[in-house]
Amino acid sequence: MEMPSEFFTIQSMLTLTGATTATLVIANSIQHSTGYNPKWLALVISIILSLLGVYFSGGVSVDYFVGFVNGFLIYSSTLGLTILTNGTVAGAQARTIGGVKNAVNTKTTRKFFTPWI
Repeated sequence: MEMPSEFFTIQSMLTLTGATTATLVIANSIQHSTGYNPKWLALVISIILSLLGVYFSGGVSVDYFVGFVNGFLIYSSTLGLTILTNGTVAGAQARTIGGVKNAVNTKTTRKFFTPWI
């Protein structure tokens, strides 16, 4: 069995799993290292990766529409992974006031798998 010499290749990123993993790694790395945390960052990355996949596979005009829609699928898959790994919404903390639970936004240090929503 030959060991791969690269972690990501164009062929591996043309799959849903590869594009989802690449989006997860790129978005979380940018957000963790710079503190830049807009909700749309991973969506933009996933659409760009999907459209690049169409370009590298020699797609025609209608394929770009399908690639655009696939970008949302990649984003949704990546979002699900970040929520599964953390299980909470970033920066939200529940507290009880008069017997009623309210969510209070607090500034917290980002972890690598902090959800985007």
